[in-house]
Amino acid sequence: MAQKFRIPVKKKKEIFLNALDARLLNVTKACEAAGISRTLAYKWREKDEEFRKQWEEVEESFKDKLETVMFTKAITEQDNTMLIWLSKTKMRDRGYTEKIEQDITINPFEKLMQELPDDEK
Repeated sequence: MAQKFRIPVKKKKEIFLNALDARLLNVTKACEAAGISRTLAYKWREKDEEFRKQWEEVEESFKDKLETVMFTKAITEQDNTMLIWLSKTKMRDRGYTEKIEQDITINPFEKLMQELPDDEK
């Protein structure tokens, strides 16, 4: 009778993270590659801080790759929509915005004074 080979949890986590990266953050596909359930992957993420940090790093790495593709498309293909979007999101500090956002704070005392009725004496 053949003996069942059991993969250590640490190795399964490594397989999952590599698959998560290779499968463009598709958790279901990464779980299939690691031979685990989605529930288990999320349980690991909740309970194991190091694993959570590694998962987040995979996500950030993916965002970096995606951003590189977007910049490349905007520049090499002269994609105007992408150029405008990137300008508005990545070059806000240079004034590329549709609207100006301002934080306005009102003194609480001043607000109360404005809400008081006028004296008619």
